[in-house]
This record gives sequence, C-alpha cells and structure tokens, in this order.
Amino acid sequence: DRSRNELVSSVYDINSYLQNAYKWNNRRRVLFRQMSPLQQKIASCIDYPKKLNLVDNHFDKNNEILSTIVSNAIKKYEIKDFELKLVEEQATASKRNNYFRVVEGLCHYARDWPVTPSEEVTPLLEYIKQQCKDLDNDKTVAIVPGSGLGKVSHTLAQLNFSSVHAVEFSWLMVLMNEFLYLKQENIKKLNIYPYLHTYSNHLTVDDQLRPVEISHSIAKPSNLAIHNADFTKFKIQEHLRPTESPENLLFVTCFFLDTAENLIEYLQAINRISSSFKGTKKWINLGPLKYGTAAKIEVSDMELRTLVKGMGWDFADEPDPKLLGYLTDKKGLWQGYYNVTMWSAVK
Repeated sequence: DRSRNELVSSVYDINSYLQNAYKWNNRRRVLFRQMSPLQQKIASCIDYPKKLNLVDNHFDKNNEILSTIVSNAIKKYEIKDFELKLVEEQATASKRNNYFRVVEGLCHYARDWPVTPSEEVTPLLEYIKQQCKDLDNDKTVAIVPGSGLGKVSHTLAQLNFSSVHAVEFSWLMVLMNEFLYLKQENIKKLNIYPYLHTYSNHLTVDDQLRPVEISHSIAKPSNLAIHNADFTKFKIQEHLRPTESPENLLFVTCFFLDTAENLIEYLQAINRISSSFKGTKKWINLGPLKYGTAAKIEVSDMELRTLVKGMGWDFADEPDPKLLGYLTDKKGLWQGYYNVTMWSAVK
C-alpha cells in the first residue's frame, strides 16, 4: 500500500544520504579542477581540497545518526531486503532523489531538539504553554497535525493531557522523530552538523563545520502517540484508549496551515474532528503564510481569520506577530526570518 511504500522509500532515502552527500561534494572537486593549474596554485594558500575532505568527514558523522535510524526502522517495521531493492529500482528508474529532504530533517534536529534552548522554537512553545493554562488537561485530547520531529507534541504531552496525537504525513519525519526516543546506552553526547550542506555565506570554515548538540534517548511520555497519517482523513476516536473519554479537544497547528494544497480541506478536517467533542474546543495556531507551488487557495492573514470565524471559531487571543528565525544560521552571512503570527480560538 501507499503507506508501506512511503515508509520503505524514506528508509532508502535516509540510507542514501552519504552517497548523495559525497556526490554533491565531489561536484565541487570537479569544478575546482576546471580552473587552470596556475589558478589552482594561487588557491593553494587556503588548501581548498582539504576543506572539501573535511566536509566529507563530517558527512560521515551525520551518517552515524542516520544509520541508526535506518537499522531501527528496518527492525521495528520488519522491512525486507527485497522491499528496499524494489524501492531502489523505482528511484533509479524515475531518477528520484530526496537528498535535500534528508538534509532538511537533519537541520530540523538542530532547530527543534538542541540541548541549548532554541531561539527559534522556545517562543513558540512558551506561547502554546501560556494558551493551555485554562484547559482541564486530564480531560483534554491534543492533536498536532504536521508534527514534524515532534517537539510541540512532546511538550504538550509533558503538560499531562489525557493523550497527545502527533499526526505526520511524511514517513521520513516520523522515523526521525522516533529516533529521539531510542535508548542509546553508549552515547553521552550526540552532535549533528547542519551547516555542511552549503558553502555559501560562512564567515569561517569552522562555522561551516561546527556541531549542534541535540537531545537523545528521551523518555517518551506514555500519553504521546505518533501517527503516520493524512490529517484530513484522521479519525481520533480510533486512537483513544478504551478507558479514555475526554470532553475537550485542543488543536495546535504550528508552521502547518500554509503547507496545505487545499487550505479549506484543512479547515474542514479541523471542524470535522472537533464536532465529536462535547466540551471546550481550543485551537492554537502559529506560523507564517508561505504557500507551496500548487496551493488551490492562497490567503492573507486577515482572510484566514475571516475563514476561521466563518467556520464557527471565536478568537480568544491575537497578539502581534513575532519576528523569528527559521533554520537560520545565526553566524551566517544570510539569515532568514518570518514575522510569525500566533493566535488562539475557541468553540
């Protein structure tokens, strides 16, 4: 089925990281050698080939983490060699290459799960926690669509909700999220190297090669469930524990709504799931509005709020937008920021 094929494809993509990274870096060597011998000699004072070799060495370090993700997934989901072979043949025939999706996942580890609190994510979590204060948590189910590497859903689970459901469409993200809860006995410190994958906008080579220490071997909260699912078809009642009969519902959409191919379908799904709860329904939304290439409807922030009101929600909190980085290298010569909107609404 689609889900199984996506799972095996994601394992294949993660497993292909090192080969693809070497190939990408080798292209730099080819281009360097296209300069004349004199030009290469002039560049010898910075030892450019040595830098390329150093980057390769750090790809190896990233791949240690990815190899663990692959072996864990193969074991957990009982993936057979023939399945991986079939996916490899499909990828070769279609020239499919998801290298940069894997790179993005690595960068999200550095954004979402650094040991030192993240400047990009901490303000989002603080707003979410502040908006949860008036909820009767043990009688409330929380749903996080587009949960990514699971930082928001993990944080909510720590607030002792009846259950928290991380709903993520991408198997790649699910596998990378599950890795964080894998018990790793022999590892004290886990570093990721997120800045390797471009040579642009670095002040120094050391900046490009620097690590970010990330959390690992995290205890998974017992009230947290991670689902690989299409949020628009998600049925919460199928995933509640037999003893669970929650009155209230919390939705948290974080950097999610603008990923929709069909935004109205997302809003309908939120209302459909909400309709089966008798108590308070609360919706916390955070994020920009950066639409993909094939969005069926692209709205302004004010238009979005009008749509949300039209779907029966009343706004409870509407602070001013906050300027926050997104996968931004704070030591880099180029830095990207969103003016992030945050609001909560109730039904």
